[in-house]
Amino acid sequence: MNFAVEIKGVQKSFVSGWFRKRRKEALKGVDLKVPEGSFWGILGPNGAGKTTLLSVLSNLLIPEKGEVRILGKEMKTYTGELLGRINLSSGNANFLWSLTVSENLQYYAMLYGLSGKRRHQKVEHLLEMFGLRDFAKVRFDELSTGTKQKLSLAKALINDPELLFLDEPTVGLDPDAAIRIRESIQHLHREKGTTILMTTHNMKEAEILCEQIAFMKDGTIKACGRPQDLKRDLLLGDTIRIVSHGPLPIATLENMKGMFHLQVNGSSCHMVVDDHRKRLPEILGLLVSEKILIFDLHLQESNLEDVFIAFTK
Repeated sequence: MNFAVEIKGVQKSFVSGWFRKRRKEALKGVDLKVPEGSFWGILGPNGAGKTTLLSVLSNLLIPEKGEVRILGKEMKTYTGELLGRINLSSGNANFLWSLTVSENLQYYAMLYGLSGKRRHQKVEHLLEMFGLRDFAKVRFDELSTGTKQKLSLAKALINDPELLFLDEPTVGLDPDAAIRIRESIQHLHREKGTTILMTTHNMKEAEILCEQIAFMKDGTIKACGRPQDLKRDLLLGDTIRIVSHGPLPIATLENMKGMFHLQVNGSSCHMVVDDHRKRLPEILGLLVSEKILIFDLHLQESNLEDVFIAFTK
């Protein structure tokens, strides 16, 4: 398996204060491997080290210790080459305020070595792709938050990166703009196979977009895995509540595969299972075979927000 990101023992700290200097460890020996072509989410509370990690991976910050390999090569040795193959988009877009949208894209295209007809075609393509054509001659400081974010993503694709870092790509956007940004990100990953690492506080967004999740807290990665696997490992299954007529076969239900928790109170039964799509047909089949009438049925699916809360406690 080829990895787009391989880091081992990465440490980064910041010093503040003049007379009584204080050192804050932002990353405390982080290990991470991200396969090429995958879409990973980096989740965690404020101050967990998410943005610092992306800054280290994109060479904006140099770690004090640890190894950083990007696209199979050491960042320290092949910095120039690798910077031409990666890019970063921040949720707090910051561009040359007096330049127009088109001029900003032209500027960054030149920084990445595009010239002449090739540069013009690339800028035109990005303006069209992100619906920025109507804003091409509008100065950056006159743009709305959503349009600034579109420009940030357009800039991040100026060099057709093999590896893209997204730091809170939809922060501060209205729901409609956020949906359009997510669609653009999904298209990029599915159609071009771009490897993407994204930080976000939006759990629903992470669940929609990300194939794998890494949870960070206090400068370390606490767990990695698919959302459904993380929920299973934490026993954060789906809830099934059934109100029935007649006694329930408690012993049989308790021994059913995927049953995390079972509580019966009179005619009401509360169950937590690994996946309601798999277990509910089995449960209903059992109750039907026992000729037990069901008066009420309620489902509640666990989500990444439940996992987030469990890891941040």
